[in-house]
Amino acid sequence: SSAQRRQMAQQNPKMHNSEISKRLGAQWKLLDEDKKRPYIDEAKRLRAQHMKEH
Repeated sequence: SSAQRRQMAQQNPKMHNSEISKRLGAQWKLLDEDKKRPYIDEAKRLRAQHMKEH
């Protein structure tokens, strides 16, 4: 999420955004489905909201 991205950027101010993305992606792949579920559900909700508004 953006909170994890912001935290990693603050902890590593000289790290390029592409490297932050790679590391966050690797962390995401290691998460259990149960831990991913809230993020997936929120993404679905936001997608549906966007489709309704546009």
